[in-house]
Amino acid sequence: MNLSGNEELLDRPLVAFFASRTAPEGADDLARQWAYEISLSDKVVISGFHSPIERLVLDILLSQGASVVVAIGRSLYHKIPSHLQSAYDEGRVLFISFRDYDRPSFSNSQLRNWAAADLAEQVIFAPFEPSSQLATLYYSLSRGATPALVLQ
Repeated sequence: MNLSGNEELLDRPLVAFFASRTAPEGADDLARQWAYEISLSDKVVISGFHSPIERLVLDILLSQGASVVVAIGRSLYHKIPSHLQSAYDEGRVLFISFRDYDRPSFSNSQLRNWAAADLAEQVIFAPFEPSSQLATLYYSLSRGATPALVLQ
């Protein structure tokens, strides 16, 4: 595991957030509401922030001054993305990579999601279709010790 940024964020309560690239209607509204609510807490959201809804949540969290852990499905960035630079400089961002590969792939994204969920005390999903790749993660986690919830 490789880290860049404020490593102390891992000492705070972590909540993993996942959303499908193709989410059902209304999922973005539920995620938006949740992002505003979680930004008022001391919890840190960990996610790949890759899907459109995950990026929406990231934008809300950062605009509200919340801290995030960005789980990357490849090696760490050589240069901090410009939209994250100021939050990174303020100590509100930690980048975490579980593999040292230069290119993202399906298997890397799956590993990233499972590893991020493993670090979290709770896992939240935006609504997803039963055929979504997130279904396996959700159903596995919902039967384990880590609470896994789908926003409603």
